[in-house]
Amino acid sequence: MVKFKIIIITLAFLAALIASLSLSDWGASEKLQSSFVPQEGMKMPESGIGDVGFEIFTTYVFAFEILALVLTAALVGAVWVARKEVA
Repeated sequence: MVKFKIIIITLAFLAALIASLSLSDWGASEKLQSSFVPQEGMKMPESGIGDVGFEIFTTYVFAFEILALVLTAALVGAVWVARKEVA
C-alpha cells in the first residue's frame, strides 16, 4: 500500500513538472535586457551580483531548477541513510 502512494505522488510530481515546463515561455529571455541597470539615483553594484542573479533566474533557470531537484534528492537520501532502525 505504501508503494502505491509513492507511485501516485511521483506521477503527480512529474505531471506538474512537465506541465510547468511545457507552459513556460522560453523565448522571454531574448526580449529582456541582459544586464543589470539600476534605476535613476541608485548606485551600480560593485560586485556584479545583479548580473549573476539576472543570469541565474533568466538564462540558466532550467539548470537552476534541476540542481535544486538533485540537491533535494541528495538531502532526502542522506536522511534515509542516516536514520536509525527501530527495533
